[in-house]
Amino acid sequence: MLDKRVLNNKVSMEMSPEDQKHWFSCRDNAFLHNIDTFYYSVKFRNDFRLKTDDKRVQRLRRYFKLKYDSLADNDTDAADVYLPELGKYLVLRPVTFSRFYTACLSYPEYFDIFFAPVVPKAADGGESVTCECIVQLRSYMLWTMGPRDAFENSYGYVKQIASYFGLEIDFVQENRVDYCWHSNYLKDPEKFFSPDSFYKMRVDRFKNATYVTNKVGTDDYEIDYVALGKRSDKIFVRIYQKTREVIEQNYKPWFFLVWQMNGLISRYDKWVYERCFEKRNWFYRYYARLEFYLEHGTDPVTLRKVRRLLEGTDTIEEDYLIRLADELTPKLNYVVNVEYQTMRRHSKSYDLVPFKDNSNKGECKRVYDYLDNRKLITDYLTERVFKMVEKTGDVKKYRRPYCGFWEALRRTRCLDMRMTPEAVKLVRNYNRKLNVESMKKRVIDSAVTLSIYQNGLNEQNPMQDCMDALMQMNDNDMVKAMAYKIKKSRQFNQDELAETYEELEHARFQVLDVENGTLYDHNTLNNIKAQGGKLYYNDDSPSG
Repeated sequence: MLDKRVLNNKVSMEMSPEDQKHWFSCRDNAFLHNIDTFYYSVKFRNDFRLKTDDKRVQRLRRYFKLKYDSLADNDTDAADVYLPELGKYLVLRPVTFSRFYTACLSYPEYFDIFFAPVVPKAADGGESVTCECIVQLRSYMLWTMGPRDAFENSYGYVKQIASYFGLEIDFVQENRVDYCWHSNYLKDPEKFFSPDSFYKMRVDRFKNATYVTNKVGTDDYEIDYVALGKRSDKIFVRIYQKTREVIEQNYKPWFFLVWQMNGLISRYDKWVYERCFEKRNWFYRYYARLEFYLEHGTDPVTLRKVRRLLEGTDTIEEDYLIRLADELTPKLNYVVNVEYQTMRRHSKSYDLVPFKDNSNKGECKRVYDYLDNRKLITDYLTERVFKMVEKTGDVKKYRRPYCGFWEALRRTRCLDMRMTPEAVKLVRNYNRKLNVESMKKRVIDSAVTLSIYQNGLNEQNPMQDCMDALMQMNDNDMVKAMAYKIKKSRQFNQDELAETYEELEHARFQVLDVENGTLYDHNTLNNIKAQGGKLYYNDDSPSG
């Protein structure tokens, strides 16, 4: 049964019950929990201090120096590193991370491995207590593989690198872990998190809260972000609009599908958010809702009115646009994220319960024990560090029962978000499709803007704008573009983009050289490469 909030609008009333269920069904008060960011540290038995006599460490330093010299000679900022035993490439790039970590070996979208070629001495001048390697597991890997499999996958690379240089691993431990809860529970986050309401419900030891609000229309606002503590603290809590973050930062669009698969948003919500993502504009959701009515509504008078607004024939004030969107379509389900960022300085004091015998995990025992204690850790965080209770009751606020939102959050199951191969492929293809559409729009918009800069305000066909932009490329542009493509390719995951995008439209256009009549189709252009400021075919014959 769909609630009145979904059905009390024009497009719902004009739909059949089957269409209503198809577009607007989702779970009420749904929560989804996962570890969203996971850093772990690797300590080696080798001496990484500045004046070390360890030949293996010296070899590692020489390797990184030669690679960095090569980057400078080739005027690039990254290089490929091949691991033959895994049959995989990592991307090496210089960084500055937490002072000592100056080399990063990255498997894009999955994980980053940071190395400190030199670590400081201990306070007494003895062996260093600083871990020489830190690994960051990224959200995409954690949400598709689950924390345990993601750790094991990335640690296989660490062991291969250590084996290559002959380094001995001493121990592995958690460094930073972010626990998150995504939820559609709050239908009116602004009211729930308003300062008067929030301060009556929060129970914690943080001194104050940081708010970020955004104007909506002339009278209303929305709370985008609430933070407790500082990012540098042992524990940092933040609550924010995850849907808005994905759209405005224009990354992780695969969350839309994950949320819809788990019932946090409906197909209608996802439809609207996809269009906002393409525009990279959070406010565009009101226009997207009108677009939804234009596609699914039936009233001819309203359709004509909406069409004129979307085409720009009629103008509309912001307040009226919001009211019209609410009149014609359901309000959206917003996904709010509650997140605890926990640092090693805090988690090292945890008295972990040995639920399983992980002694056979060797140097990784601490990490497996830590993951086994996840439920106890989240129970502690959501009760003793920060919690939300009823606004009234016991004079001692910490003794009041949890408010409904917090009680539901604490009941959320701590499952490993390990997707099936079929689900992973679905998410991968969806992520790629949305990024393709977003990038295609950006390219076309840029070509149109270039035409206006060059030709002034004009009514030239956008197809001609795109062709003009392409035809203006010269040899130098091609060389720079090829260098950029090589650089950009290292920022993407080779497994995620191993094949051609399946839904790519067949190219119906070709390029004609009007001077000599040469016709370049897609295959011919693909065989041209750039070298030394000139263009050549792959058979090394000049391209003319």
